[in-house]
Amino acid sequence: MEQRYATTKAILKQKLSEINNIALTSDILTHTNSTRSFIVVTAHFLNTANNCTPEHEMVTLTARRMYQAHTAGYIKECFENITDELTIEKDCILSITTDGGANMVAAVKKFLEDGKRIPCMAHLLNLIVDGATRDNAPVLQIANRVKAIVTYFKQSVNAMDDLRAEQEGQKKEGEVLTLIQSVSTRWNSCLDMLERFNTLSAIVAKILATRRNAPDMITSSELSVIRDLIILHTPFKQATEQISGDQYVTSSLAIPIANLLQKGLEEVKPFTEFGVAVQKSLLNLVIAKLEPLERHLHLAIATILDPRFKRIHFNSALAVSTAITALSKEIRLEHRRRGQLSPELRPTTTTIIPNSENSSPSLWSGHEKIMIDIAAATSSLLSTSDGMPSELKQYLDQIYNTQKRESYKILV
Repeated sequence: MEQRYATTKAILKQKLSEINNIALTSDILTHTNSTRSFIVVTAHFLNTANNCTPEHEMVTLTARRMYQAHTAGYIKECFENITDELTIEKDCILSITTDGGANMVAAVKKFLEDGKRIPCMAHLLNLIVDGATRDNAPVLQIANRVKAIVTYFKQSVNAMDDLRAEQEGQKKEGEVLTLIQSVSTRWNSCLDMLERFNTLSAIVAKILATRRNAPDMITSSELSVIRDLIILHTPFKQATEQISGDQYVTSSLAIPIANLLQKGLEEVKPFTEFGVAVQKSLLNLVIAKLEPLERHLHLAIATILDPRFKRIHFNSALAVSTAITALSKEIRLEHRRRGQLSPELRPTTTTIIPNSENSSPSLWSGHEKIMIDIAAATSSLLSTSDGMPSELKQYLDQIYNTQKRESYKILV
């Protein structure tokens, strides 16, 4: 086993030595049955071996035991030891994606420099939903009551048999539904629990009414709150699933998703007072935690270079200008590196995109509406004093690559 590990490690070191640009992701995991902690580091890069078409690869570099307090200095030492062991040069590391823990943020800053850390968007989405729930205690109480009912059914064979029996006359074998229990470590599971409970609520109420010592069924007004929560939280579930993909690049999705979540929340019309309160909390947290993403240079450049999005989901003209300036600089440096003349400079243009309306709960329907508005409207252009390489201007002026919703998560 040790010999096989050494051989595999040598092969990995050789592959990484041929890669000039590497993105890392890192997290600290604590074993559930002990106090042992591990730092996990994963490398993401494009494999261009043998001059073939670049392929996205992901390799887990290590899951290393941590023996000290998780201070920024100690985490920085772990980063240094891991990269030194695998002979990864710091200059080749474009970024490190981590959660928002103060120790991780400071460790990346010490290890690399400002601007090299990318916030984990899945973690931000989790904080937003959890924060909105904590801000609204009555909503949390309703969710806990549903969880107690689900627990009762999970622990009662007879109740679960009745639940299946009530459906068998209307559904085929294999289509019978059961209740779903939420898991504290996955907020999406709470949404799954509420969705399934809402679907089976009539049958659940019938069964609970015939049983002693069963928990009380929730009221019709509480069911209305649950339906509001489902509408409000479904786009966050879609966003989490798409931003968590490991077979495609996700950095260009962060800014569009942030923009679409905000617009979608602004246009939802909850039916209950508690739904309105949750909507307000979600919207405030989205603005506070996701709006700053477009000022992150790596994410801004990735979004602009994605032909599906380019500039249409930015709210800040300064963020667009800063990203285009950085891109222009990179293109000129690449031309000089190749010994070519710098490309002709042309005036920078910014397309003004009409405001879109999104009445659908789907995350990406807002993007589709923007595409329709772009096709129907004549864009007005504003010239700026800065210039950009001609090939970049040509790219930005091209028609947006419009795709079906199912393919938004796939790298073009």
